Amino acid sequence: MQSLRASAIAFAALTLATIPIAAHAEADWQKSYPVSQKPSLTFSTGDSSAEVRSCGDCREIRIRVEWNDRRASDYNLSEFQSGNTVNFQLHEKPGFGFHIEFGNHRGPRVTFETPASLDLEARTADGALTVSSVQGDLELHTSDGAMNVSDAGGALRITASDGSIRVHNASGSLESHSSDGSVHIDGRFSGVQVRTSDGSLELELNEGSQLTVASSVEASDGRVVVRVPKNLAADLDIHTGDGHIDCDLPLVMNGYNSRGSGHEIRGRLNAGGPTFTIHTHDGNVSITSL
Repeated sequence: MQSLRASAIAFAALTLATIPIAAHAEADWQKSYPVSQKPSLTFSTGDSSAEVRSCGDCREIRIRVEWNDRRASDYNLSEFQSGNTVNFQLHEKPGFGFHIEFGNHRGPRVTFETPASLDLEARTADGALTVSSVQGDLELHTSDGAMNVSDAGGALRITASDGSIRVHNASGSLESHSSDGSVHIDGRFSGVQVRTSDGSLELELNEGSQLTVASSVEASDGRVVVRVPKNLAADLDIHTGDGHIDCDLPLVMNGYNSRGSGHEIRGRLNAGGPTFTIHTHDGNVSITSL
């Protein structure tokens, strides 16, 4: 028994001895890139959080890396500018993929300050992604981390493999695909394509929303709640494979089916318009007016 305890203590001491502990905080890495007109920013990060926010009428893209409790030498950083296009990548070096975290240990944080209007392609492999107050073609991906988008507009395309999605006060068109995590979206949209494989889904089309293209909401496993303006014009097609439907909208009914545990409602809202499909395979559907 004593030999086992001694071995355990020796192993713990060896483990602690091999954990990289920064003797002092490393200086932030930062750089500015002058741009004109509408710039493009493409970035990819791993094992770090990332935030994109507007600097208003500025004519540059500013990037800052706060290393926090990690070392710059643990990461490969590459960046370049070509005209109005800026590319940035930050990824952990091979061999540093395993580390032990104690207490409030924090990984790097990358902040991008950009003009309000830009085209953006952002990818995070392991960390949260936050985007606010920008307009343009916005393509956002997270592999493992939460996605938070606010006050953004244009053509918004979101993909989250493992993490929640929150979109607040967005505008324009939206495509959102998530595999595992809750989804909360509100904004003034002209078209939506929202799909989730596992998690609850809440979508609110704010006042001023008018669908101009066919739109859809689909959930494989989870409850779906949709709220729309009273004057929204659409042809509704609501279906649940295993669950019930609550709909308090003044529909002109085209059809109603109830088969076993599934239900289906079709009807015109405010004389009809583009098709708005709401489907869930396993879960209840609720659609109400604001």
